[in-house]
Amino acid sequence: MRLKPRQVEAFRAVMMAGGITAAAEAMNVTQPAVSRLIRDLEEIVRMTLFERVGARLVPTAEATQFYREVERLYLGLDQIAQAADDIRLHKNTVLRIASVTSLVRPYLHKAIIDVIGDRVDIPLVIDVENSRYIWDMVDQNRYDLGLVFGSPRMADKNAVLLHSSNAVAAMTSDHRLASRDIVTPADLIDERVLIPGRNSPLRLALDRAFSIEEHQPVSSMETSMLNCCYFAAAGMGVGLVDQTSLRSAGAKVVAIPFEPKIEVSYYAIRPVGGQRIGVIDDLIARLQAMMAQPFET
Repeated sequence: MRLKPRQVEAFRAVMMAGGITAAAEAMNVTQPAVSRLIRDLEEIVRMTLFERVGARLVPTAEATQFYREVERLYLGLDQIAQAADDIRLHKNTVLRIASVTSLVRPYLHKAIIDVIGDRVDIPLVIDVENSRYIWDMVDQNRYDLGLVFGSPRMADKNAVLLHSSNAVAAMTSDHRLASRDIVTPADLIDERVLIPGRNSPLRLALDRAFSIEEHQPVSSMETSMLNCCYFAAAGMGVGLVDQTSLRSAGAKVVAIPFEPKIEVSYYAIRPVGGQRIGVIDDLIARLQAMMAQPFET
């Protein structure tokens, strides 16, 4: 005969409760049922586990030793169950997030506060990197969540669209172009143009837009999207950026639509085949909600 879980359960109940009656109540079964389970267990292990002394049932030395082993086993099972819960709920496991600078504040910052808040069971690592690096590291399962920007064509089954907006020309309110309905490459020939780095999808589209012009801008400054916003607000030139970066920078500028239209999209990406983590789903949903709010300059 093989040992059955119900027999072990009855043995534990008797040891913990101190008798058949209390064990039967704890297991919600009859006293004869508990007695039968104990007899069957003694037959299988070939040991006498209890002796009756008057009206009391007293565990033998073998029973005490056996109980220690049973408890060790049950503790292990409890630990396995707890580990499963921790994995499912992503407790006590480091959540690794990487983001482009434009999405750190206020978006990621606020999403983490709203979703995770005071949950001390979720350790975090948050890195700020460029989109290309983040894509590569997510592919290698180095990050659980990556926040990147790119063209709409970059979407795939592991990428969730957060928000899309068109490029704008950012400048001070007293700039000569501030009253325009649109700004084109030709309007910027005599301006210092503040443009994002060469790895940016927006930069690639801007290069194509300016390539058809006979003359290039008299001056340019290549820097991050946020720096483009800051320098534009300081009157250093006209920044060609997207509205998401403008909101992130909090720069006081006038934003004029740029033509030809250039769409910039932001995505949340996850490793291929990675487990679904509820906290990440909640973070993505919160980011989408915030980024969907109308932008005001």
